[in-house]
Amino acid sequence: MDFAHTADNIFAVILSVLETYDITHRILSITLDNASANTKSIALFTERNIPQAGGYFFHQRCACHIINLVVQSGLKKVSNRIERIRDAISWIGSSNPRFQEFGRHCTLNGLRPRRFQTDMPVRWNSTYLMLKNCLEYDTTISGFYNMKLAESGCPPAQSLTPDDWYVAKIFVEFLQVFYNATVTLSGVYYPTSSQVIHQIVEMSDMLNTYREDDLLGDAVVAMETKFKKYWSEMPFLYALGVIVDPRIKLAGLEYLLEFTGNKLSIDYSEQITDIRNKLFEVFSIYERRFGGIHTEPSPEPDRQPLPTSWSILKRRKKDKSASSSSSTTRSAASSGAELNRFLEAQFDADENMENFDLLLWWKTYSYRYPVLSHLARDILVIPVSTVSSEQAFSTSGRIIEPRRNCLTPEMVEVLICIRDWEHARKRMQNETVDEQFIQNFSNLYVDKGSASNQVQN
Repeated sequence: MDFAHTADNIFAVILSVLETYDITHRILSITLDNASANTKSIALFTERNIPQAGGYFFHQRCACHIINLVVQSGLKKVSNRIERIRDAISWIGSSNPRFQEFGRHCTLNGLRPRRFQTDMPVRWNSTYLMLKNCLEYDTTISGFYNMKLAESGCPPAQSLTPDDWYVAKIFVEFLQVFYNATVTLSGVYYPTSSQVIHQIVEMSDMLNTYREDDLLGDAVVAMETKFKKYWSEMPFLYALGVIVDPRIKLAGLEYLLEFTGNKLSIDYSEQITDIRNKLFEVFSIYERRFGGIHTEPSPEPDRQPLPTSWSILKRRKKDKSASSSSSTTRSAASSGAELNRFLEAQFDADENMENFDLLLWWKTYSYRYPVLSHLARDILVIPVSTVSSEQAFSTSGRIIEPRRNCLTPEMVEVLICIRDWEHARKRMQNETVDEQFIQNFSNLYVDKGSASNQVQN
């Protein structure tokens, strides 16, 4: 859009694309970041009765954008300590003679001389990578930096302290969970709607662990407040994403929400009832549409393991009281026999398995659950993040650059298509930018034995 990003303009542009392809009344979901104009534009769509499936999935807020807001609120509370570390590594690298002296200081301490990249304020993950890559050199950086400050007569208040590095170390461990969540939820080669609650559980556990920490407590409280603002009411898509997982279903969802609620003092009990009612309501919509469809059995998939730690769900088997939702499920609706059959079925999938292919499972068992498989397919393909699409649009800036600013539109299209097809062949469509970004912070060694000795800060 080359004009103001108002709600009316956003609505008009998206609608024009939908009308061009004649899919105006076939849109199940639109995933956007949390700008207020985006939210208002969605209201304009609902006024036109466009949403499908009761409109329960029509507007999805980018989960990675929410994580960014949560982390940024915490970074503000520890910014003074991080600022001192940032100033130190920036000062060391700002002069070649000074950096050479620092390199000799590293060698005397048994470390390989290396440069350090400073972060970018608009990207919290750059702060995480900056801190992660300089922690090994904490005492060396402090020793050299504080010595030079003392020689120049600077006040001791500007010196790096052990508390600064403690905050950095704990914050890196703390942010690792949020970083992993961002990477997981921005993927494109697997369903992400079934992953969000798993990541929410991990993040809530981390917030609870460090809430009383003397140095991180204020940051954690700020992050928890922002976290609750968006996720104290669990989006229906996230809930349904784990319900259609045969290893979790409704009973597992209740247990995961109970665990999260206990960590963050949130009562999800009424929401669970609401989720159950919405589940049967949405299923009835699909039953009316796909109730007469029959499919042939497919070969059963090979047993493969789960990608994440499922220790919380394993505890559910030991706690019989947590898995008592099947009887309440039957009373939730008079119809939906297929859905009830799925929720009450006992699957012998090994919970210690990894790489469980949820889409393949539903394809295989679509003959057993013909209606529910259509619902699961639609749920599992809804992206919960806009990261991959943002990366796709940022591609143009790396093709149309000052040295190639006379390319014809046709040639730009050719270059972008070839690039995308090649990355698709290698299954790298959502990895190239992040990999390059990570490399900017790592492997900046400058000794002769390093392959990256020509990298400049």
